[in-house]
Amino acid sequence: MNFLAPAVSVLVDYYRRPQDNLRLVLARFLRGYGGDDKAALTRAVYGVVRKEIALDRVIALFQSKPGQQPPLPTRVLLRLAVFLLLYSDSYPEYAVVNEAVGAAARREKPFVNAVLRQLLRRKNEVVERIRSGGDPVLAYSISPLLLAGLRRLGAAGDADLEYLDREPVFHLRFHPGRMTAQQARQLLERAEIPCRELPALGCFETAAAGRFLEEPGSLDDFYIQNSGSQAVAFVAAARARGEVCDVAAAPGGKSLTLACLRPELRIRASDLSAARLRLLEQNLRRLRLDNVRVFTADALDYPAAEARADLVILDAPCTSSGTLRKNPDLKSKITPEALRDSADRQRRLLDAVAVRFPRSLLLYAVCSFLNEEGEEAVARAVVPRGFRPVPLAPLLERFGFRLKAERFGVYLLPSDLNNDLFYISLLEPSAGKTK
Repeated sequence: MNFLAPAVSVLVDYYRRPQDNLRLVLARFLRGYGGDDKAALTRAVYGVVRKEIALDRVIALFQSKPGQQPPLPTRVLLRLAVFLLLYSDSYPEYAVVNEAVGAAARREKPFVNAVLRQLLRRKNEVVERIRSGGDPVLAYSISPLLLAGLRRLGAAGDADLEYLDREPVFHLRFHPGRMTAQQARQLLERAEIPCRELPALGCFETAAAGRFLEEPGSLDDFYIQNSGSQAVAFVAAARARGEVCDVAAAPGGKSLTLACLRPELRIRASDLSAARLRLLEQNLRRLRLDNVRVFTADALDYPAAEARADLVILDAPCTSSGTLRKNPDLKSKITPEALRDSADRQRRLLDAVAVRFPRSLLLYAVCSFLNEEGEEAVARAVVPRGFRPVPLAPLLERFGFRLKAERFGVYLLPSDLNNDLFYISLLEPSAGKTK
């Protein structure tokens, strides 16, 4: 269990700066880490953050002074030890307790020892309480705000909550004009990357994203894009005629997939952040795609000279509530205030794009299942300008997505495609505005 101290170090760093992205905090640490247990360390760090609500509830059961918070390093150490005792079968219980007590500060050792020993004595009771206590907030470590959003969509049953509580998988796409699915499969097999093929989507799914990223050169014809994000590109590919503007494109997966599927299209991909567009530029060069022009622009003030398109894509910045599997830190970061600020920004973006592109099809998407960022944003910002919804369910169901259809768009729900949860709306201008 050599990863215990490094995992505590990463988590303390993260909790001291909660505004930072967990993935970036961990990546920074791993770049300078020489241990051979990176996978175990990563699982432990993500596991603690994913189960944080339940871990704190359990620790509170055994504190002699309820409400009294130990120092942050001790609190993190306890969370990690309780996670390993309750959610991992890889380490003997006595080893977890001994290692945790040994790693605690001298004055905190009795407290850590007492909490963990009491937990071991009542472990079966605690596990049963978590699993069968009828409290999904505890069972799945999900905030009441997020749970309410899922209930609104009819996606708050045990199967859906368990889906969002799992470790993520990743989807590997390739340029279908450069290779066949059989050739892609052979390349992945030679690289010893375990995966399953998703023929309806034209991609492969793997849990071994780290191994894929460690294969420079040999897998240059592949790129990572979640199946939920691919759905947005599939809609664009089905409806675009000649010119497309992707006005909040970074990091560029949708433009990339659209360029592969429809190489005859002329695509303008822009974003406010030049730094975040660099990945798209690198992928375009790597895949030898020449039908995408990349430039920096603010979607709130999109340059009129570039506003020529029959389809405009707005994949707006959001709370990313639909990505809890790969971003478990969002479980505690999405507050009512953060949601309100995000929804306000989306309405402003939608209004600006509708004004700049009054005669274009508008494809709006967010990787969020929260109504304020999805259906409500469209209803308040775009519909009053005369845009009308285009049905999407028939198209997306053909790919195997599970949907919740609303008046103006659809939500992608948990499915066998292991997609992030998205809201997608396709809107057309009123008859009088159409080109």
